Amino acid sequence: MQACEPEVERLESILAELELSPAELRRDPAGEGWLPADARALVERHPACREALAEFVAGELDLWSVRPETLAPPAVDPFFIARVVDALPSPRSGTSLTPRRRALLLGLFHMVAGLLAYLVLTRVPESTARWAERAHSMLTWGSDAGGGLWLLATAIAAAVLLVVVVRRTHTPTA
Repeated sequence: MQACEPEVERLESILAELELSPAELRRDPAGEGWLPADARALVERHPACREALAEFVAGELDLWSVRPETLAPPAVDPFFIARVVDALPSPRSGTSLTPRRRALLLGLFHMVAGLLAYLVLTRVPESTARWAERAHSMLTWGSDAGGGLWLLATAIAAAVLLVVVVRRTHTPTA
């Protein structure tokens, strides 16, 4: 449609507001029965408006002539999402420890935490100065024996950690 003339623009705005069925457009393509009086006057006076009306009717009929059965069906694959999900790597959930080993490990850590809490609670004196002295003596325990005691404790902890890591990587999952 030509939008350069004001009459054509006015006709286009009138046509845009109309709700027409394809049967009406096929029966009366000139708009004698459904076109408002002011729009009919524009169409009769201006040849550009006649062309705009003919274009409008042809375009609307083309739009209404498209039927769902004439369209190609969309390519629907109902199992696409299932295949994508199956192709994803499985999420890591939990550890590879058996429930028994996990319970033993957690129990061991709870026991160590309980013993440490007992030591702290039984050694808390009434005055903070005595508490600080006892905390200092607890922290310096083993320093009389030299660095050998701390080296031995570190070696034992490293060995336990190594055993846990090696067993974890070689334990089959269920």
